[in-house]
Amino acid sequence: MSKFTLFKQALQEYEKTKVTNGVSVVNSLSEEESSGSSCFHDNVITEKGSTVCVDCGEEVPCRQPQSKYTQNDSKHVSDPNRVQIRKNEERSIFKDVENLGFSENIIARANKIYAEVTKGKICRGNSRRAIIFACIFHAYKISGKPQTHDRLIKIFDLKRKTCLQGLKYVNLYAPKNSAIRTTYITPINLVDEIMDQFCATKEQKQEVIELYEQIRNKSSRLNRSRPGSVAAGIVYYWICLRKKDISLKEFTEKVTLSELTVNKIAKEIAEVLDTPDIV
Repeated sequence: MSKFTLFKQALQEYEKTKVTNGVSVVNSLSEEESSGSSCFHDNVITEKGSTVCVDCGEEVPCRQPQSKYTQNDSKHVSDPNRVQIRKNEERSIFKDVENLGFSENIIARANKIYAEVTKGKICRGNSRRAIIFACIFHAYKISGKPQTHDRLIKIFDLKRKTCLQGLKYVNLYAPKNSAIRTTYITPINLVDEIMDQFCATKEQKQEVIELYEQIRNKSSRLNRSRPGSVAAGIVYYWICLRKKDISLKEFTEKVTLSELTVNKIAKEIAEVLDTPDIV
């Protein structure tokens, strides 16, 4: 075999290897391109409005930044992109008094008064409860079934001073034509409530009412006194008159008034009825 033949064979082998290597290179490039399509584009740069992946060179859509507020999200550190709708403030009193034992009619009246005096203003804490107390008090008064301050104070579990502030607020901001300005409590309105604490009968209550009719507008001191004090005084006078086994101390503890106040009113009633020895 001549040198020329050997050279020709070597050249043919070289050409085969070149073609094979060329295919391999092309296939390699194809594999790289296909693998590039699965790039997650984690490393990107943005220039002149275009975002390009540094790893694969592909232009990718602009992505919104993910919030870093996850586990650390709290009332102190929260996601600024999160939008919350502010909870509507409760302006009615229904939830405040739903378990206090008041009738639906009384609550509805009180809620109307509350809306009139607050005029949409949001009140909280004891100030709110004091105003609601006053609204319930006036609702009972308007309905013709007035309750004493002391009974309602116990129900609301508030201090007397706080409740009086509520009454002042309602009296100050109630409309001029409001029924609370034209409806008044008389001692007669409170006699039933006081005597119920001593299990009095209907006939016994009527006796006390008849006694009150005899002293009505007969004494300037009684006219100046609070209805609750006069009602307690007339009931205690009747207890003394009928010689019931109820001491002054026991009576005043029930009606939550001082012995001095009740005794003073009862003696004034005894003077008006010309029976000073009864008390």
